[in-house]
Amino acid sequence: MGLFGSSSNDLKCKKCGTVLPDSERLKKHQEKAHNKKKEKCRVCGTEFDTQDELRKHKKNCK
Repeated sequence: MGLFGSSSNDLKCKKCGTVLPDSERLKKHQEKAHNKKKEKCRVCGTEFDTQDELRKHKKNCK
């Protein structure tokens, strides 16, 4: 058992074996750790690791 124990809900990343507690965190982990394609702001050209980060950025980008 790991530091925090292991529940039956834990999910393992198929690429690196990292164990995450739920599908949402697994998705974010995969985007950040394994997605080589960056999300790019069409207005200013800034690149982000995830769609979520880009979406937050767009609210303030003019």
